[in-house]
Amino acid sequence: MELALTIPIHYVFRDGSWERLSSPRNGGDKNYLEYIYKRPRELAKCIFGITFIILGNLAGNALQFGVFMQRVIDPTCSEDDNSCLNNGVIVAWGVGVLSLCALLNISTRKYTMGLNNLFAVTKLTFVAIITSLGIAYGTINGNQCRYITWAPKVQTDSANLGDIALALFYAIYPYTGYEQPFYVLAEVSRPQQTFAKATMYAMASVLVLFPLANLSYLCVNPYTGNADLPENMVIAFIERISGALPGEHSPSAVRGVSFLLAFFIFGNLMAQTYTASRVKQEVAKEGILPWSLIFATGNDTLFSRIGSSSRSSADSSHPYREGGCSTSAIRNLDGHHEQAPFAATALHWFFEVVLLLTVGLTAKEPSNAYGGLTYIYTFVIVGILGLFTVGGVLYLKIDSWTRGPRSRKWRLKSVWQPWLDPLPAVVATVSLAFLLFAAFLKPSEGKERGWPWWVGPTVGMGSAVLGIVWWGGLQFVQWAGRWELQTKRLPVVEIDEDGQAIQKAELVEHIMVPVEGKARRR
Repeated sequence: MELALTIPIHYVFRDGSWERLSSPRNGGDKNYLEYIYKRPRELAKCIFGITFIILGNLAGNALQFGVFMQRVIDPTCSEDDNSCLNNGVIVAWGVGVLSLCALLNISTRKYTMGLNNLFAVTKLTFVAIITSLGIAYGTINGNQCRYITWAPKVQTDSANLGDIALALFYAIYPYTGYEQPFYVLAEVSRPQQTFAKATMYAMASVLVLFPLANLSYLCVNPYTGNADLPENMVIAFIERISGALPGEHSPSAVRGVSFLLAFFIFGNLMAQTYTASRVKQEVAKEGILPWSLIFATGNDTLFSRIGSSSRSSADSSHPYREGGCSTSAIRNLDGHHEQAPFAATALHWFFEVVLLLTVGLTAKEPSNAYGGLTYIYTFVIVGILGLFTVGGVLYLKIDSWTRGPRSRKWRLKSVWQPWLDPLPAVVATVSLAFLLFAAFLKPSEGKERGWPWWVGPTVGMGSAVLGIVWWGGLQFVQWAGRWELQTKRLPVVEIDEDGQAIQKAELVEHIMVPVEGKARRR
């Protein structure tokens, strides 16, 4: 939050003096890492960019969408029935829903944002209802909530850090959705006034409701320490409160809950497509990809084209756009049509489908593929990139305290500080460092979920290494061509009625500066 509301920093000449203003923009961790790690040049951009382009997606959720849709069709489906939960059928459902999300993303910006908000409210309401129903059911039926035991099913001689790390990564995954707004802060109205407060309220509600929802499940289906839990707690929950006996299955409950869960997954995929495509557009603006300006460009959404009956020839046929906004749109900020990142959406869809096909078709069971993909996503996005970010914040704070006038003066620049500062940065840095270390410790037998335990951490670290290799290749190309890439980003910033800077658009220019001679532009 501290980084999100402070970076980027602009200096504006106003009322006879230079004033420092912050105007949040899209990109999330990309912007923060670029600001913190300025040397070597372009290294932070490459590590984040390549990692996020390849693994910054919810391919695992798309697989689960297919599983639940198959159970809507046939409530008796199980992973033992290969004809029903066949990997090929599940992957086909996944590709279909990802394609639909990509189509919606380029069709309309306004209504996609509205749908995302509707999904969020619906999901939060559902969790609140589940929590209330479960605790009420357990209280009415013999006070079952009091008989829950937390004793492990199988006693082990000693604790295994590998087991703890594995469990924590899976437990963290449901909370990763809170990061999505940080990636698209340019889309948020009045972020300086409302975003921090809204985020704190949202996190507080989730931190209360998620644990209570799990308690609610156990009030209805108690864990006694000597019996396996149901395969799907929500389905078992609905079956029990609708009157089914333990072990019995209600086809209508399975169908209804499976459809509802598929509906929520669709909402997650649509929201993540919206945010991730715009982050990849921001990565392309840095010029580190082949044909960067193509992926950095924004285009009028399909709905705006269909609904527009009159359009100036300059705006409809302008042959060149930069940084996601045409020059005609820059001249008419309030009158141009809404835009979406078409090429960046295609880039996001491509790597998401490649992951889906590669993992989904080769896994022994859909649950193995889902577990592997969600683990890798959490390891990379939360573990690696998160550690770089919170560790960088801690560095900026220590630098401000210890180096005084020679420091980067982060304390003076920051527009928001958390409670008990710097304790949150210290706790987050230590916790994520521990998780990444413990991830390379082998878990107990039976914890691998169908794939070798070392695959997730290795792929995650490999993606960061690939970013370093990409940076090395980019440096070699520049060295061999005797030129240096410089990216100029010209933000179009307006000051709102509260005196806060709001970024309305941005012009991007990539300059290939020869070692000797005049600069070439592309």
